[in-house]
Amino acid sequence: MEEMRKAIRERYRPALWYALERDPELASRMVADMFEKMLDIIREGDERLRERIEEVDRKLGERIEKNAEMLAELGRKLDELGERVEALRASLEAEREIRKGEVGRLEGRIIETRLITSLIGWCEPHGLHVEPLPREPYRVGAAIEGEHVLALVKMAKTGAEADIEQLLEGARIYERIRGERPNALVLFIYAERPPEWLLEEAEKHGIIVENSPKRIAKRLSELEERLGRGE
Repeated sequence: MEEMRKAIRERYRPALWYALERDPELASRMVADMFEKMLDIIREGDERLRERIEEVDRKLGERIEKNAEMLAELGRKLDELGERVEALRASLEAEREIRKGEVGRLEGRIIETRLITSLIGWCEPHGLHVEPLPREPYRVGAAIEGEHVLALVKMAKTGAEADIEQLLEGARIYERIRGERPNALVLFIYAERPPEWLLEEAEKHGIIVENSPKRIAKRLSELEERLGRGE
């Protein structure tokens, strides 16, 4: 636009005033020529503007494409990070469960040791010897032996059918390893009173179910006496 103003001011204005006064036809041609020049300048400006717009559009497109690639890469990184976080969470959860299991097993071993110590204290006055046994391979916690009685004892918190099965299996394992067949099996429930269904199920297999080390010692002592009399 500035170029157009300059051309009109320097080239056309003086001649146009002269032509308007002296030669109207010349003035008409000058106006037509002036408008043609103006159109050329406008077209030239439009072309430069179009080129500039295309350049800006191209650069903007390149920038958008680059940003899209960066966003895609960021998305992949976030996905990888999410997978790693999930793997770490699963690992920590597994470790927590393992530690929880280890604590539970340790607690069980401590309780079992205390119960065996209590059994020893109640059985010794009756002449019964208590031998702690490893869970593997025996599946039980202790053997109680007198002159005639040989009992296996399994300790359980509340008692379940699986405890009865393990006690029966422990008797078979003990006989295979030691060459002696236990003549009494005891399920020592230490957390609560044994439920009726457990008593009934144990009775089918001749298993003694008790939650008191004192009563266990007494019942095995009575069995020792009966066996000694040949009953």
